[in-house]
Amino acid sequence: MAMSVGVGDFLAVTKLAWNLYHNCYLVAREAPDEFRQLVNELASLQGVLRTLRDDVNSDRSFLDKLGEARKQTLERCLAGCYDTLRKLEQLVIKYRQLGIGDGLQFWRKIKWVTQQRDVSNLRAKVMIHTCNISLCMSSIGNSSLARIETSMVAALERQQAAEDAEEELDGLTPLARPRTVDAAADSPTPSSSGLAMNGMQRQMSQATLVENRLSTASPDSTPSMSEEDGSDFGGALRKPSVSLGRARKPSQQSDLKVLPPSPRPSEDGTEVSRKSEKTVADFPGPSKPHAPDVIEVVADAMKELSRIRAMEQSSRPLRIVPQDPVHQPDEALKANFQELANDELKIRRLNARDWLRVATWWLLKARNATEHERPVVMTDARGSFSPSSDSRSASTQSYVDLLKASWILYDIVLKDQNLTALLTDENRKLFYNLSDAINEDFFHFKEVDVPDKSIINRQNLNIWELLQPEEESFDDQEDLLPGLENGRWITVEQEDAGEEDEQVLYRTFVNAEIGSKALRMKSRGAPYMLLLSVKEGESEPKVTICNQSGTFSLTRNFTPEDVVPTSGPMTPLSPQGIGMSTLGSASTQPLPLQFGRMKVSVAFQNEDDLQKFMWIPESYFAAVKKRDPRQLLNATESTLFDSSVEVYEVLKASTMKPSNPRQAWQSCNVRVLETVGKEGWRTTRRLAVSSSAGERRPWCRSTFLPLSRVQICRDGKSRQIIMKWSDCSHEVADKTDGNWNKVYSYVYDDSNPNIAINLVFSTQQEATDFQNCILRLSLDPIYSWSSGDDERFVYDVTDSEPNLKQYKGIIISHTRNSWKYSELFYMYRDTDYLYSHDHLRVRFPQVYYADYISNHTDKLYAPPTDRPPRFSHTEKKVTSQPIQFDDETTSRDFMSSLSLNQQLVFSRRVHYITTKPPSRFGSSKSNKGSAEVQIWRKGTAARLASRWEDKVEDKWMTMSVPSGITGVGTRDSNRATLPKVDYERGRAVDMANIIARNPRDPNMAKKNGPITIAFDTVKDREEFAHALEATGSQSRRDTDRDIESYLKALH
Repeated sequence: MAMSVGVGDFLAVTKLAWNLYHNCYLVAREAPDEFRQLVNELASLQGVLRTLRDDVNSDRSFLDKLGEARKQTLERCLAGCYDTLRKLEQLVIKYRQLGIGDGLQFWRKIKWVTQQRDVSNLRAKVMIHTCNISLCMSSIGNSSLARIETSMVAALERQQAAEDAEEELDGLTPLARPRTVDAAADSPTPSSSGLAMNGMQRQMSQATLVENRLSTASPDSTPSMSEEDGSDFGGALRKPSVSLGRARKPSQQSDLKVLPPSPRPSEDGTEVSRKSEKTVADFPGPSKPHAPDVIEVVADAMKELSRIRAMEQSSRPLRIVPQDPVHQPDEALKANFQELANDELKIRRLNARDWLRVATWWLLKARNATEHERPVVMTDARGSFSPSSDSRSASTQSYVDLLKASWILYDIVLKDQNLTALLTDENRKLFYNLSDAINEDFFHFKEVDVPDKSIINRQNLNIWELLQPEEESFDDQEDLLPGLENGRWITVEQEDAGEEDEQVLYRTFVNAEIGSKALRMKSRGAPYMLLLSVKEGESEPKVTICNQSGTFSLTRNFTPEDVVPTSGPMTPLSPQGIGMSTLGSASTQPLPLQFGRMKVSVAFQNEDDLQKFMWIPESYFAAVKKRDPRQLLNATESTLFDSSVEVYEVLKASTMKPSNPRQAWQSCNVRVLETVGKEGWRTTRRLAVSSSAGERRPWCRSTFLPLSRVQICRDGKSRQIIMKWSDCSHEVADKTDGNWNKVYSYVYDDSNPNIAINLVFSTQQEATDFQNCILRLSLDPIYSWSSGDDERFVYDVTDSEPNLKQYKGIIISHTRNSWKYSELFYMYRDTDYLYSHDHLRVRFPQVYYADYISNHTDKLYAPPTDRPPRFSHTEKKVTSQPIQFDDETTSRDFMSSLSLNQQLVFSRRVHYITTKPPSRFGSSKSNKGSAEVQIWRKGTAARLASRWEDKVEDKWMTMSVPSGITGVGTRDSNRATLPKVDYERGRAVDMANIIARNPRDPNMAKKNGPITIAFDTVKDREEFAHALEATGSQSRRDTDRDIESYLKALH
């Protein structure tokens, strides 16, 4: 690279930095932490180079203004940066030759241990280049710049020498290694530190680390990678420390796969990062003095850069509108204001920000009072109001409140140099907005409208609003959000209120009674601010009440139960609908609002304020009515799951790609509702997704959701869930009525999903709860087990009509190619099953499942386009279902859960079982073939059940085994014989009582005779005998225990 710096050099370096960053970003999703930090360093470097390129392009004399010494330093920095980027480019090319895979698959192809040191060195160099270029662009002195540059070069050389020595040490045998203290215990290394460019991202380049899912990438819009949830940590002046902690583990939360987003520029031309970091104090310092490493040198440079920028900021002049010479308080009024303000100053010291918030408070109160004196018109259907141009003069109190704001701004803040010595950008903006708003509001007052001094002195001249005894924040309640600092709500413009992720929909001033009956007081003059707001990532409107001093701030969700019906409808076409008939009326009836344990009664200043406040949530809840449980005649609908999601997107089910045009919304509400009728197997669900209350046109979508075969794709414990399923709108093609007339029929086809969505939840736990809600029943399982990653559950399901009965619901989950789904089957009391002890498997020849029927089947006409086919009702179908187990204990426990109170304790395959008595002249062997013999125990009683093959019609035989039976076989014999017993035959078995049911001939249902069983081995016969003896022993132990308990009770 040429040593003569020109525009072309900046373009070449910037383009190379962008290309490298983009290529590294594509493979960094599942990369090791060291490589991910390198990607963040490249984001910072690219942002600094862009800023430098823009400065040069916008000012041709920019380089000349630097001076010769500074220009040479910049040349060296750019040359070194270019050389480092070329080395990194060679590493990327080597990676590309291996083939770019998807996520973890790519990194499995790379021997990361051999590459880690190269990446660590490149990362340290990129970090130094970014810091040096940023320092060159600042106003730091040349001597300080040279000193920092020298220290960085020395630190980099020391790091390289240490790594070379470690490499030589690795080549020695364990016995030849010198015994030294682990270097990691004394000082951090760049490879183990979490700093990287984290500090510089915050204080210098501040590159964006928040993933913007809908952005596009280009060299002019620097993307960056984020594994966090993207919380904003502020600028360099608010948090001047840098992170020197250990490297963080990659987050388990997985976001959408999109192109890297663009950072947002800050006021000084750098880029603002949104990734939270640790502080310098978090890093464990060395136990003994040592030469500073790269991390420490960069941290010192960051502090110096922060100090320089603070000095530059304080030297900038304030933008402020001069005070109106006509509308300003006289000396007597100023003295009154000062005397009333001193009460609060005795308690605490106020900084510039505090004073500006107080001035803004009185400006807003003046505007609120003036608004009540003006006719209002409605500008849209969502309840946004604006004053009409034909307004009358404001009230006297409004004028006095403006005088308070003017006195605080011009006579308190501006005249105190300590308050204006060092102002943040936020306060500088507030200075200008406040001064401009005060003068603009004074402009509406004509000289003839200015109240007389005697009238002014009779108004409320207090600078501080009065406090009630219980006026403090309560944040210890689960249903109450923490009482945050009030300043974010007190802004000149409503759209500036709240944090970056908050949007204020409406705010006004109200009276309120706070706390219990013994302590609450009635207020006058509306000393409280009441707000409606929404938060990014959440859908529901929030109500907030706060005071002026910041000691009281309560926030919670505004619910439909809080809505108070207004006196008339509010429509854009009917001015009377917004309370014109009650304009200027007295305070409304108190509105009770419960914030956890804190009771608050709010009284609006007039009916018009109440209607404006209620209109937004009232219209929102009306628009999303479909998400509420329906009132049904023969069924009950309830909400199983209710949560907000950060992103809701509709996908194409055939390709699982975003639709075109893309249909994606943020901050939505997701609910799963379940309808349960008189027959449990007819249970259905629906998914309701509604928009945020901040949408101008709220909406709600309700979709049929089956209980089976809903497929879910989730990467580990990610917050993102992709799901697909079928509804009842699959058309049956080529169907006629027999007369060549086409028949239109739509069915439910679970093998061909036609609905697909993508959801990103706020937390991993919410995503897990949603997944469990979809893959399980809402009932409490009576038994559950796992097979690998798949879960299985057994439930008790009940029918109340037409006949009261209880049966079992079985959930079997499956995992196929990262997709998980579950199947639901119903098994009634009288059933049939084939249990295999040898293969640990049970098969149900006939179990039931629910089939969902469309409302448009076998019609001679197509459904209307505006009314597509939908779910109508549920029908029962039969299928065969095998279940495999991993161990014998689980298989027996599962079978026991299917019975009412019987426990399976033994099961073996036998050669035969017969009821024929032994014969003197021939064999008594059964011609029915082999069978499965089981022993079921209920308390002290035992029952024997056996099942022959399917060729035997009455395949089941059950009997009660006499208690105390022993000697069921001779030693070294595989045959067991039971004396004459009563037994039952049938085609099914009653699982509640283990009794054979439904015989072919009812007269042959019960018989009597001896039982002979031929086992495969002697061991099987011995285990069978042991199972019977254990049942008898259990009976004797229970009897002994009962006698012992009885004797203890007597004593």
